[in-house]
Amino acid sequence: MTDLSNMKILMLAPCLGKFGGIETFCLTLIEDLIHRGASVRLLRKKIVGFQDDGSIQKNENEIRSLWKEEESKRFATQFILPRDAVIKSAIRECDLVHLHNPMVEGVWHAKKFNKPCVMTIYNWRRTGIHPRLLAWRWAVCKADRRWYISEFVWNSWEKKRRPGSARLPVLSRMPQGETSPDKRKGFLFIGRWIPNKGIRILLEAFARLEADPLQWPLTMLGDGPLREEVLHTIKEKGIQGVLMPGFVSEAERHRYTQEAKWMVTPPHTQEDLGLTPLEARSVGVPCIASTDGGVMETAGPHALFCKPGDPNSLVECMKKAIQMEDSQYQELSRLAKVDLEQYVRALDEYAKEYLSLIQNG
Repeated sequence: MTDLSNMKILMLAPCLGKFGGIETFCLTLIEDLIHRGASVRLLRKKIVGFQDDGSIQKNENEIRSLWKEEESKRFATQFILPRDAVIKSAIRECDLVHLHNPMVEGVWHAKKFNKPCVMTIYNWRRTGIHPRLLAWRWAVCKADRRWYISEFVWNSWEKKRRPGSARLPVLSRMPQGETSPDKRKGFLFIGRWIPNKGIRILLEAFARLEADPLQWPLTMLGDGPLREEVLHTIKEKGIQGVLMPGFVSEAERHRYTQEAKWMVTPPHTQEDLGLTPLEARSVGVPCIASTDGGVMETAGPHALFCKPGDPNSLVECMKKAIQMEDSQYQELSRLAKVDLEQYVRALDEYAKEYLSLIQNG
């Protein structure tokens, strides 16, 4: 195991105040770095739309509760405002800077203080000549290492691959242990309840499916701006079998994933990656997914694919899932885990890159 004792790492990440993909990855990586002896400081930069719902603190406390007291002391985290003076001072005091998405001030101060600077890029590149877009391109180019979370995201930034760039997908703490296929039940959706994540499409498709609500319930984890609309739609259309536990702990999310028959991920927003299909596949749960952005990569070649934004296409996939023979489902469950190592990578790769940059700097 790569030893990072006495290394001081600063992470700077954008934050909306809600626990999501970036937060999941940060904490997964930080836990690994802490176990290797490093000290990590995480600055969560409040961005437009920030609203703290408590989910970040809840999940962070859950993970830290499993650490030793000495390990917990080597981790510090705080919310900050854009251009906060603490960014400059924190970078001056660290050994290496890890930016999550193009953070211009992070690259600027890292270069000023001659600190190694790496960047994980989560979002596909928007086109145009807006000053902010040009600044992001500058920041990406100046990072010492660039890790794109999917081929889809990488292709949008680099048509020609540059030295120092790679696809190194974000990771979460994957569920452990499988539930027997005959004990799994229904469809599972995990995500923020916002437009273009496919929630409206999913509800429409499920209503038209008219499946047995006891054998084929639809469980929707998460929350968001569309909650009132979702509740209204369910009541107005009399949709049976929709379960809405809201935000749950990581352990509970893993249990729901293990016990689902199918993971349904139907965005139509040019999704950058799609983390929940990976979590489902890690415990042999096959996916129904839209052919949207990076979701096609993470759902795997044996998923049932529908057209983005098309409820008819999604209904057909869900019907196919319900009518599938047990033997075929068990085979898909086995195939779901094939080639998963393409995305579920060893965290040691990050530690080795950190050490290499510091030693060769």
